[in-house]
Formats: sequence, structure tokens, C-alpha cells
Amino acid sequence: MKWNKLLCEKRFKQSSNEAYEFDERNEFDKDYSRIISSSSFRRLQDKTQVYPLKRGDFVRTRLTHSLEVSHIASSIGKSIEKYLQRGDQKISSLLSVTGLIHDLGNPPFGHSGEYIIQDFFKEYLKKSGYDNILTNIQKEDLLCFDGNVQTFRILRKLQYLGDKDSYNLTYATLATIMKYPTNSVEGNKKDKGKLIERKFGYFDSEKSDYDKIFEEMGIKGKRHPITFLLEAADDIAYCVADIEDGVQKKFITLQDLKNMLKKIGRKSLEVQELLEKIKEYEEKNKEIENSSLFEKIVVQKIKIYIQGKMIQEVIKSFIKNEEFILDGNFNKELLDDGAYKEIKDGLKNLAKNKIFQSKERVFTDILAAKVLRKLLNIFIEGMIDWLNNGEEASLTSRNIRVLISENYIINYESELKECKNKGDEIYTTLKLCVDFISGMTDQFAVDLYKKLQGISE
Repeated sequence: MKWNKLLCEKRFKQSSNEAYEFDERNEFDKDYSRIISSSSFRRLQDKTQVYPLKRGDFVRTRLTHSLEVSHIASSIGKSIEKYLQRGDQKISSLLSVTGLIHDLGNPPFGHSGEYIIQDFFKEYLKKSGYDNILTNIQKEDLLCFDGNVQTFRILRKLQYLGDKDSYNLTYATLATIMKYPTNSVEGNKKDKGKLIERKFGYFDSEKSDYDKIFEEMGIKGKRHPITFLLEAADDIAYCVADIEDGVQKKFITLQDLKNMLKKIGRKSLEVQELLEKIKEYEEKNKEIENSSLFEKIVVQKIKIYIQGKMIQEVIKSFIKNEEFILDGNFNKELLDDGAYKEIKDGLKNLAKNKIFQSKERVFTDILAAKVLRKLLNIFIEGMIDWLNNGEEASLTSRNIRVLISENYIINYESELKECKNKGDEIYTTLKLCVDFISGMTDQFAVDLYKKLQGISE
């Protein structure tokens, strides 16, 4: 892999925007401009990061998380540029925009929403008999629905801006957000296969786009090197921020954090240094130790300290393993290669045990399942009726079609024209319903569910 080819500025079509005399942006800065004011990005403000349907100005949403990832990723990129002696700022710009868009495809209710959609299709495909009609890849696309994969689909097709190329982003941007460049049959091997086979990166409906991008860049079947940095920035942003939000919501205490560190790091120099830092921050804020602010401030300081250390670890690991990464032979995440792996894993487990298994979270997950399963049933039933009967479909089915955003209908009709058989048409119709529902915000999904169920406010 060569850096100039990896930073490919090619697009699916030539930009029709006017060229200005004073515009010093590179092509990845222009990608950023296309995303930052878009409706898909704005919807992240009402999508779950950890706490669904929560109003407040402290806990994070997908939007604030994405802004944090973008900032951390860009910071890492500047250090890599210095190491590579690149003065064009293209790596940091590429990381900035991909940090911004990496969660664009997440459904309502976060990862819970993904699992609900997956579980729905496990039952639906058998009950409907479509498991005998769809291809293996089409079935796995639905059974293994993933928000990261949906991101690629949104960026390529689902934001209608006058033509079929959606945002028309650069090849490098589109390649970088694909963590696992395999299809749903070759991937989804969890921890059994190579790193790029743990999940998958593109739906069958976007295979031709994947082929075109990765062949042009000479990295087919390999992860883009910048993706390692993006994934690290995502981990750095959320593994500590989830703890900070947990303390704010009183699901986690400072003592919980200290107990976790003592448990995992009796022999770890990094853990011992972190415990010393906690003591230092506690001493500096001793005058407010009886205040509700005490733990919040100490944890906020710890977050900044840990994130700074993790950023250094990621940069060192990338520099050390650059040759293997460029050859496509590096088979682990950058944070798993450094001294902070234990701390990262410990923080994730603490959040899992204290937040994701809390009663409050369990109740919202039950609500999420009820809402999303009902919406999927209603829209799929209506659109399959429409597919089979057109204008002769029931009035309810015709009305269901009207409720789906025109953005999605335009792409649906375009994809239907390319279908070769009935199985392709069913797959395309099921994908339409998933596109629409997974694109909803948490609150919109709940409100639409109530309206369709006749539940008054």
C-alpha cells in the first residue's frame, strides 16, 4: 500500500460545485462540509449513545460522541503526519470527517436496536418462508444487521441530493469507515477469524461500490490503514466517557473505578500510575469531598488523563507496526497492542456490568424491542403487499408507503429496477423498511409507534 494511493480523492462522479478563488480546503475537508450540515448527521443528536430517551445537557448522545471521536482522531492524525513528514494535513482531515460519520448508520436505541433488528429477522424469515427464497448473503445481511454497515449504505445511496450518489464522498473516506471489508457470509466470525472477518463491512446491495473503491485503491480484502486509527479514536472516546456518564447518572462510583483497577492491575505499572493519579486528584479537590461535585470532577480529570495516555499508545503502536499495517498483515486493534489494553478492557467491563445491566437500561431495552418489532411488522407487511399488488394493495398498505420518507422511496424504486428475480425484490423491499426504521431517532420511533397504536400522549 502506498500513501498517495491510500489518500485517494476520487469520487463516484466529478463534483459539480463551483470552484472558488479562495478555498484552501483539501478534498477530505470538503467531505466534512458535506456531512456537518446534513439531516443524517443532525439526527444523531437524538440517538442513543448509552442512555436512551434521556433529556439533559450532560450525558452523551451519538452526536456529541461523534464530535469527540472526530477531535481525538484528528489529533492522532496530526502526529502521524509529523512522523510521515506530510505537510498536506490530509490524514488528519480524513480522520476528522470519518470520526464525524462513523456512527451515522446506528439505529434507534443504539446497539440494543441492532440486536432487536437481528432477532426480528431470525423469526420473520422462517415464518414468512423467505429463508428459502433469499440468497445466503441476503439472509445474513438481515440476520446480522449492523449500524456500521448501514453507514456505508447511507453515505452511498440514502441521502438523496438530486442523484443516486448521495453525498458523493471521496473513495478514501468511504474506505476508511469500513472496519471489516468483507461480506456478511465471509465475515461475522467473531473472534475465530482474522480481524477483518470478525464482523462485516458492506451489504450485498453495495457490493459493486465496495469493489470499485477497494480495487481502485489496491486494498481489496484489506483494512484501510487509517481505519486502525479511527477505531482507536472511537475506543478512546467512549470507553472512558461511558464511565464519566455513569458517574453523572449515579450508576458508577469512584470507588467502583478504583476497585476495578486494583483487581486488574496488581502487576501493571500503568494501573499503579493511574491509581496514584486518582489519589492526586482526590487530594487536589479535598475541599469539596463532601459535595456531589467531588466524584464528578475527579472522574473528569481521570478521563482526560487516560485519554491522553491512550492517544500516545496508539501513535506509538501505529509507528511501530506501520510496515505490517501497510502490508495488510496487522491483525489486532492498536490499543490491544499497547500497555493500556487491560485498562481499556476493564473500563468496558465496568460499564457493561454497572450501566448496561442496570434496571433502568433493561426497562428501556424492553420498550425498544416492543417499538422496533411493531414498526418492522407494520412496515414490512404493508410494503410486501405493495410489492405484490401495487395500486391494488390494501388502503392500509398504500398509506404505509406514504409514511416512508421520499428519500428512501427514490432509492428503493431505483434498486427495484435492478432486481433479477423475486428474491431480489423481497430483499430490496425488506431493506427499504430497515433503512427507514433504522434511520429514525429514538423519540421519533416511539412517537410513531404511539400514533400507529392509537396511544394518546
